[in-house]
Amino acid sequence: MKIELKSARVRREVPPPETSSTQRKSELTNVNCEEVAVVQDLKARRNDEQSSLKASENAGQVETNVASNWFKAVQKIELEADVIKKEYNERTYAGGWCVNCWSLYKLSKWSVDLKLKADYRLSEQFVVARLPSPKPVIETPTDPIIENQQSAQCMLLQMLDCIGDSDPRFGIIGVYGMGGVGKTTLAREVNNHFVKDSCFETVIMVRVSATPNIPSIQTTICKRLGLPDNNDADALYEALKKKKFLLILDDEWCKLKLEDVGIPHPTRSKRGSKILVTSRSKDVCTDMGARKTIKVQPLSEDESCELFVEVAGEHVGADGIKCFAEKLVGRCKGLPLAIVTVGQAMANRHGVGEWANAVREMELSATNLRGMIDEVFIPLKFSFDRLEDNMLRSMFLYCACFPEDHNISQDNILDYCVGEGLLDILGSLTAAKNKGEALIGSLKIACMLEDGEEKDSVRIHDVMRELAFWITSSSVSDSNPKFLIWIGETFKEAPQAHEWVDATRFSLRDTQIRELPELEEKCRKLTTLLLRNNENLTAIPPINFLQHMDNLTVLDLSNSEKLEYLPDSLSGLVNLRVLRLRFCERLRELPTVGMLPQLQVLDLGFCSFELDLQIMGGSMSNLRYLDMEWSGVSIPVGVISRLQKLEELKLCLADKIKWRVSGFGNDEKWDGNHGMDITISDWFKPLANKIKALWLGRCKIEKQDALQAFNESQNLDYLRIEDCSGVTCVPTRVEREVAIQNCEDLEVELDGAEEDSFKWLHLRRLPKLKRIRGSLAPLNCFAQLYGLQIEECNSLKMVFTKGMPHLFNNLNEIIVQKCEKMEVIIEEEEEEAGVISPFPRLNTLWLFNRPALTEVCTNHILYCPLTNWVRVENCEKLKKNPLNIRNGDGLLVIEEEKKSWRKGSKVMEEEIQASSSM
Repeated sequence: MKIELKSARVRREVPPPETSSTQRKSELTNVNCEEVAVVQDLKARRNDEQSSLKASENAGQVETNVASNWFKAVQKIELEADVIKKEYNERTYAGGWCVNCWSLYKLSKWSVDLKLKADYRLSEQFVVARLPSPKPVIETPTDPIIENQQSAQCMLLQMLDCIGDSDPRFGIIGVYGMGGVGKTTLAREVNNHFVKDSCFETVIMVRVSATPNIPSIQTTICKRLGLPDNNDADALYEALKKKKFLLILDDEWCKLKLEDVGIPHPTRSKRGSKILVTSRSKDVCTDMGARKTIKVQPLSEDESCELFVEVAGEHVGADGIKCFAEKLVGRCKGLPLAIVTVGQAMANRHGVGEWANAVREMELSATNLRGMIDEVFIPLKFSFDRLEDNMLRSMFLYCACFPEDHNISQDNILDYCVGEGLLDILGSLTAAKNKGEALIGSLKIACMLEDGEEKDSVRIHDVMRELAFWITSSSVSDSNPKFLIWIGETFKEAPQAHEWVDATRFSLRDTQIRELPELEEKCRKLTTLLLRNNENLTAIPPINFLQHMDNLTVLDLSNSEKLEYLPDSLSGLVNLRVLRLRFCERLRELPTVGMLPQLQVLDLGFCSFELDLQIMGGSMSNLRYLDMEWSGVSIPVGVISRLQKLEELKLCLADKIKWRVSGFGNDEKWDGNHGMDITISDWFKPLANKIKALWLGRCKIEKQDALQAFNESQNLDYLRIEDCSGVTCVPTRVEREVAIQNCEDLEVELDGAEEDSFKWLHLRRLPKLKRIRGSLAPLNCFAQLYGLQIEECNSLKMVFTKGMPHLFNNLNEIIVQKCEKMEVIIEEEEEEAGVISPFPRLNTLWLFNRPALTEVCTNHILYCPLTNWVRVENCEKLKKNPLNIRNGDGLLVIEEEKKSWRKGSKVMEEEIQASSSM
């Protein structure tokens, strides 16, 4: 075997030149000394740089990468220096050197190389710290108790769902609610949600405040993006448009122009950016372009209690304290800001007496409780101050005159508008009502008021009501109006005479006050006096009371059950615009209200039948609204016809109206007996446009077009026609309810009418009625009808004729009884059996005493998905097992021993597809 060996280069250290050990020792000692000196200088530099770095980190900066590498290199040099030092010392023994020229040479070379490295690092220049790179999200501190609030969690999820919606139309989301309800807390929760897992490149939260400081907003955003503070809107715009961002604009009070700040509009971005706006006003949200708005609601009762315990402490559940704690929480009405403030005030109160006293003070005035003014009322007052004008502020304060949780009605708002002179300014009652509705709408949008439980009513939150009390107290400002509001049975004595002098509005309601004081001074500022529901008040002082109220514009004495007379001084209130005496059932003596030149609203509804004085003398030329429902007040002949400006008139069962009408060339008179025994002819036409509610009984309809004049009216809310002859057709332009009874000439209920607006229709004892609707109807003619009741209409064979049912999309209730000839509810075409669905919202159907009834719907099954209650009695020919009515559960079965089907009762399950043709 032949083996070839290839030459290879072997690196070998070149031996040092021959030198003596003494010389080598001297050279090494010199090198080591130089290396030690340089390393010492490097350590000193290292210490200085570390001190500088620590100071910069304390200022929020972070270590640069260059500095980090430098510190690592210096540490390595220090370690090498320690090794060299150790070897140097080991070679020294017994004061001498181990003579090994090669080892001495390597140690000397290592020391020289290390000195060069140390010299390089010692002379190196760098920046030790820099501003940190912006984080995608910076977590903000928030209250952890939100985790236990289910309603808050639901709202948070709703906000996150909107932010996660990829639809570009929802690039801006608005969140609004009253002050202190938790909008900022929820906004912070949204910000923190994206700390761990963010779908945005950057999330920025900025507080905007009432007076936006655009440079400050720009600086905040620039810092979060890592941009210089002095960037203008264009530079900021260029930086943001390259990112997918979520911008949270918290606490906005007015529209912020995004282009002025340099914020790209999310709807024009393809990156999926979003803007979340929080505000106390819904208008601000929509002004910002929010297509989706979310209202933050107060906490529930249970959540309020949990929050209160969290803040005040577990001792609130102790015996004797718990009942008072619940009352305090109840007064806060779910407003977190108020709950926390009250809880903090009571955190160190452990005595039952202390809690009882707190409840008493809270009921008298919430300002008595520690922290309420600074922590609650001053922040909330900012909402009041930011309202657009004084009229809105005045309306808000006026709403505080009513009891807590009171449903403030349209009439209450009308009184304010008329009292403030809006009717004079706007020219009509309708315009004044519309203005009042607009004011209320603005206050609701600003979250200063909320919807009431009754239709078209509003309420004021208890804390906002307390805010109004504080604003109108003398402690805030002498320039604010002064209100005196006493509501409740705890008040047994009237305010003293001096307390009336500076008041702007007085409200004494539901009290036990028996007497009012005689006044010593003029109440020059007093414009509104509300004395309602004071069951023990028997009289108004005849002297030194109303005489001192020259500027009074609103006087409301409604529901004063024991009030028997009003003083003659009432006629001297020359500026009075509103007078309400509703339900003053014992009132027997009343001065002539016709002497009130500015009177525009007069309510005598349900007044005493003993009130026989003819009080309506005088001109009353400015009267626009007259309510005489169920009233026994005498009105002289010719008075109503002279009320040229009258716009609304309520006459249901008005007992003693004297009418003069012209007929056949002779002037005749009728004494109205419960609004009855009147011949309706041409004279009625001008009056029809003014009537708000009317009950006609035992009347003769001489000219049908006189009755049809109601179809030109915008006012009629309620119409009842009973025992009247000559009625051949019924007006349909009625807002709420129509009831027709014992009108023997009526054959077609709504023949020829083009538009219907009423919600309830009652037909009773109409012997000739053959059809409810005669002519072809427009598609929306019954769109508002909610309930239909038919009784003893014995010529009626069906309720709904062909083509009618599809008009009743809002019908909820049908009651038909004692109709002897009625054979079917819905008459349909004789075609192949199927299913129709004409009543998508029908809930209740009652069929009583209909011996001829054979079917609900001709040859069809009636599909009513929401029906919960069907009652059938004495309808022997009608098949009931199953009934040809189907809801979402199946065909309804009325068992033999039962007379009704209720939700959960027996059904016959069957797959039936509802026809879409109806």
